[in-house]
Amino acid sequence: METLLLILLDWFGGAIVSLPLVMLMMSWIDRKRFSRKWGWIILFVLYMNAMLIIIGMPAYNYLVWDPTINWIPFNDFSMSNILGMILNIVLFVPFGSFLPIYFKHFRKVQITVLAGFLMSLSIEIMQLFTFRATDVDDLIMNTIGALAGYGISKIILGKNHNYEREDKDQMKLFFMILVIGLVIVFVRYPLMELLYEFLNL
Repeated sequence: METLLLILLDWFGGAIVSLPLVMLMMSWIDRKRFSRKWGWIILFVLYMNAMLIIIGMPAYNYLVWDPTINWIPFNDFSMSNILGMILNIVLFVPFGSFLPIYFKHFRKVQITVLAGFLMSLSIEIMQLFTFRATDVDDLIMNTIGALAGYGISKIILGKNHNYEREDKDQMKLFFMILVIGLVIVFVRYPLMELLYEFLNL
C-alpha cells in the first residue's frame, strides 16, 4: 500500500498545485468550452504530470549540461530498446487523443501530429540538461504515439470529428503545458519533500 502511495505521489504530486492553476486559467480564458469539457482538462493535467515525471523532468537545481545524443535512428534492436520504443509510443497516445477531443483546431491529423512532434522535441531538448539521453528514436516513437492517439480520438468523437480553425487553441495548450512544467521544475520537488515528511514516508 505504501509503495502504491509513493508511486501516486511521485506521478501526480505536482498536480496538487498545477491542477487548480490550470483549471482556474482555462475557466477564465476558455470559459464556454471549459464548462462542457472540464473533465478532459483534469485528465490531461494528471496525464502530463505523470508523463513528465516518467521521462525524468528534473527540479531546476538538478539541471546540468550533460548531453548524450543518439542521432542514428533504429540503431539498437536489443529487447530493452524495443520495449522502450513501445513505451514511447504508448506514452504519447493520450496526448494525441486529448488534443482533437478538446480543441477543434487539432482535428486535422497533421496539426495533432505536429503538436506531438514539437512536444517530444521539447522533451528531447530538455533532456540535454539531464541525466537522460536525447534520442531520435524517442522523437519518432512519440510522434507515432500522437498519431495513434489521433486515431483513437476519431473513434471517440465519431461524426463530431469536424475541424474548426481556432487560432488561440495553440496558445491555450501552450500555457497549460507551461504551467504544468513550471510547477514540476520549481514547486513539485520541495512540495514532495514536505508531503513525505508529513506522511512519514
